[in-house]
Amino acid sequence: MQEYNEELLELLGLQIGSIVRLERLKKKLSQTDLGLMIGTNNTTIGRIERYESDTSWRKLFQICQILEIEFNTLFNLLPLESIIKIIAGCVKLEGKLTAEKKEYYKFLEKSIYNKYKKLKS
Repeated sequence: MQEYNEELLELLGLQIGSIVRLERLKKKLSQTDLGLMIGTNNTTIGRIERYESDTSWRKLFQICQILEIEFNTLFNLLPLESIIKIIAGCVKLEGKLTAEKKEYYKFLEKSIYNKYKKLKS
């Protein structure tokens, strides 16, 4: 069984959040819409997408069902290039790309690059 160190877990959390965001945007759902569909709020959805806090597997499973994401695929770390493409897809689908969101996406990319670098060393 593969061991999961802190860097790998952080990368998986960022990857999962990015995939959830991309699929939500593809379906033209707001964070509020998705939150209501699983009995929570937009703040919780935002935290999952930004990996600001751990979430229960139950909420994540519900999100996957609504967004039609294969639950088990979330936990396989994708290559760096694939995660960067997911982030680029999010940027492209954002309705209103504010300066704050642009900064967030730059920060996210930089964080992922740095975590991959640490993981490989």
